[in-house]
Amino acid sequence: MITIVIPCFHSEKIIEDRILEIGKKFKILIIENSKNSNLKKKLESIYKNVEVILPNENLGWGRAANLGIISSKTDFVFLTQPDVKIIDNCIEKLNDLVNHFKDFTVITPHDVGNSNFINYEVYGNYPKENVVKNFRLEQVDHVDLTWLINKSNFENRDLWDENIFLYFEAMDFAKRLKKNEKKIFVVKNIKTFHIGSSSHDKSLSHYALLTRSWHYNWSKFYFLKKHFGYFYALRKSLSLFLKLNKKIIKSIFLFKKKDFFYALAEIRGLVNSIFLRSSSYRPYKN
Repeated sequence: MITIVIPCFHSEKIIEDRILEIGKKFKILIIENSKNSNLKKKLESIYKNVEVILPNENLGWGRAANLGIISSKTDFVFLTQPDVKIIDNCIEKLNDLVNHFKDFTVITPHDVGNSNFINYEVYGNYPKENVVKNFRLEQVDHVDLTWLINKSNFENRDLWDENIFLYFEAMDFAKRLKKNEKKIFVVKNIKTFHIGSSSHDKSLSHYALLTRSWHYNWSKFYFLKKHFGYFYALRKSLSLFLKLNKKIIKSIFLFKKKDFFYALAEIRGLVNSIFLRSSSYRPYKN
């Protein structure tokens, strides 16, 4: 049996859609990073298969995902996001698949939400396709958006990097799994649908963009430093540093206040990462 884990932050307007799409058969753990006790009471009173965990602080994606994995009591955990629609009996099909195939650490469904985006990548030479009970599996090196985790092939060292608050956590996760010789698959004929940019309330859009601006550059430098070395990351960041300074100067001359603050957040995220400071930026309260 599968437990579904959904890390959230102010996703009140869409989280019930995901619960209804999943149905009543499977346990759902929602890690709500906003401390919304009213949402917890509401969801747990209406949906008997739903448990809402309220951390004491906004954990970000990685720490919330780890909390969900550790808190789950089933052999398989399906990590997903509030803006990924569960379509075409996705969870039922995954549950059927794992009853017949267990030689994996992570499997992702094929996301069909955007024809310009593919939620998996292949770098190595693998067999083109493996068919298990009509399910078409392909071994890959990186997956995004959703992760079905086989806990019997998963160790503490494979957990998400909790130093990363936002961005590059999926790349780091996959890279470490491959380094530890774990198998990652996409199942081509089980599908999800990524809506995109819908995981939080629209009233928080400005603050969300500030957060993304800061953390993208922090996480990119951290990822490059972690896997390729500090000076490699520094060299790759010099041109970005110059570009961001030009962006700030341009926003001042054009009196674009919001652009100025977004560019400033970008450069601050990069500088904090260069100076080995933690990803601590939070422009709003829970």
